[in-house]
Amino acid sequence: MTTECANRSFPVDSVLLSAVLEHVDQGILMVDENGYVAVCNQRVIDLLGLPADLMRSNPSFEAVKRWQMEQGEFGTVTEKLLQAIKYEGINVEILNYERLRPDGTVLEVRTNRLPNGGMVRTFTDITVRKAAETAIRVSEERLRLALRASRMAAWELDLETKWVDRSENSMTLLGLSSGPSVDFMARVPTQDHEHITTFWQDVMVNGSGATEVRYLLPSGAQTWLALRAERKDEKRLIGLTFDISDRKAAEDVIWQTANHDPLTGLANRALFQVRLNEALERAEAAGSGVGLLLLDLDDFKDVNDTLGHAVGDLLLQETALRLSTFVGTDDTVARLGGDEFAIILAGIGTGRDAISRAAEIVEALRAPFQHETRALSTTVSIGLASFPEHHREPAELMKDADIALYRAKEQGRSQAVVYTSAARETMEQRVTIAHDVRIGLAAQQFVPFYQPKVSLNGAGIVGFEALARWKDPIKGILTPAYFGSVFSEQAISLALGDQMIRQVAADIRSWLDLGLECGRVAVNLSTAEISDPKLASRILRILEDAQVPTVHFEVEVTETAFLGRRTAAASSILNELHEAGVSIALDDFGTGFASLLHLKQFPVDHVKIDQSFVRNVITDGSDTAIVTAIVSLAHAMGMHTTAEGVETIEQAARLRDTGCDSAQGYLYERPLEGARIPAIMRSLGVALSGITWPRSNSAPSAARRLR
Repeated sequence: MTTECANRSFPVDSVLLSAVLEHVDQGILMVDENGYVAVCNQRVIDLLGLPADLMRSNPSFEAVKRWQMEQGEFGTVTEKLLQAIKYEGINVEILNYERLRPDGTVLEVRTNRLPNGGMVRTFTDITVRKAAETAIRVSEERLRLALRASRMAAWELDLETKWVDRSENSMTLLGLSSGPSVDFMARVPTQDHEHITTFWQDVMVNGSGATEVRYLLPSGAQTWLALRAERKDEKRLIGLTFDISDRKAAEDVIWQTANHDPLTGLANRALFQVRLNEALERAEAAGSGVGLLLLDLDDFKDVNDTLGHAVGDLLLQETALRLSTFVGTDDTVARLGGDEFAIILAGIGTGRDAISRAAEIVEALRAPFQHETRALSTTVSIGLASFPEHHREPAELMKDADIALYRAKEQGRSQAVVYTSAARETMEQRVTIAHDVRIGLAAQQFVPFYQPKVSLNGAGIVGFEALARWKDPIKGILTPAYFGSVFSEQAISLALGDQMIRQVAADIRSWLDLGLECGRVAVNLSTAEISDPKLASRILRILEDAQVPTVHFEVEVTETAFLGRRTAAASSILNELHEAGVSIALDDFGTGFASLLHLKQFPVDHVKIDQSFVRNVITDGSDTAIVTAIVSLAHAMGMHTTAEGVETIEQAARLRDTGCDSAQGYLYERPLEGARIPAIMRSLGVALSGITWPRSNSAPSAARRLR
């Protein structure tokens, strides 16, 4: 419905005007020069919520405004508002504004001044449009916040002009605003340009792509970025750039943790294996060499046991620092675990280069380092292998170096030893023997053979030494000269020792049951056994189970049992055995590294003089003097003495002259199986002269002197 105000005349056809006004989507209100509403369509009545009867009464513009004011259309009534609703014409050609009605409708109001002083005002409902604009604005703001929070920048590339439109936060993230694509490439390091090239190819061919590159910020700092892009059409790519520096830093920490030793910061075993593979591949391709050094700190456990693990850790850290000074940028120093280190010398000329470096390292690590008021020092043993002199495969080269390290320790430690094929053969033979020994132990093939100890004062047999023999079904009777290398393996050594002690206890019991006094029967304790804190209780339990008095049992230890980390364990074990009545014999006296103080500190009952002094006791005055001194010292401390390796009557006579108590050797008898011992004891009796009853005037050859 079109309302035309009475008494108003306009030069337009009223029918045509009504048709036009009722078919437009806008509300239209015309005010004449006197301030009265001349024309208004139904749309304006509906949009403004005006009463129809008011609008049919030809109201003044001020009356319409006042009605709206009374309905609360304009909010609080003020003098300024009252002044504003009065129509006094308008002073501008066009006046536009937006208005929010109480019902939430948003109207766009446009006012045009008429030549006669009146005006035409249109009202357009823009509620939907404003809601859409608000939604877009909110969405854009959310996008901006999301981009800022996630450290992302959005961009669009024109493939024809190579111009990149970037989101506003690109300046913060990249130091770049919109501009040529080359601006970004200029800040990507050269080594990552290939990644960018591959990225563009993927996007162009496959429609999308992704990559990660390093990026130089305007400050000069380097960061990491991830790029994602899609091709929208023939001329346009859109994408996102992410700051992934935090993720990369976390990955670096994870990688560092997974590939480095936490104590020293050196490469760990996993990274070492990777670096060794890479070094060998490069050397093979370049025709150069690789040196592999395996290092082991000598007696490191002594530092831990005596000074504590904290000091031990400091020693490991100092060792790592010193080793790092001997390598170049392409080399690798690694801690494989415990006190084991490894060095990869990449790109060396020949194995001789590695040998000289190893010698320098051995010398450098001998120098002590200061910890508080204490000077700490250690030595290092090094096994060295190299490519192409030795194996190419990493596992085999490692085995080569490990064999060489074993040889370095076996030869006295604190030295570097180069791998040889002969050493590998020896090691492989040792492994084979160890395997066969385990089978022999399971089959009870190891038995004690007994060699008598005879009084040099004519009192006959004073005891026996039990010596391990392997009754191999194929090879026959084998001595420790064949299988002794496996004693360094603790499990084998303990099993063999236990089997020997049980058999010796059973043999002693059988002899006693026959009414034969065998004196004390001695069993040799290995280094592995003397390191077992339960050894003493185990021996005493075996003797008790076999009903063998401890007065018939003796253990023999070498001087090395009193050294290093074994000292405390050895002292406890020997004291427990000694207090139970077991005799303690110090074997091979004079050849080790023990001081005379150990004779005082440890419960030694019996000193055995090494055969190296007995062999030339007739011809070498120095050997005679040494034997005399040992005997005199032992007697002064209340200890019994026995000379080992006696092979001639003259040796026995000279030893008796020095005051030595007893002797043992082929002059009297070679080691015999337990079943033959009762006959030996019966035939020799107890009142034989120590130098008048040799079984033969000729001693066996040196090749048969092995125990």
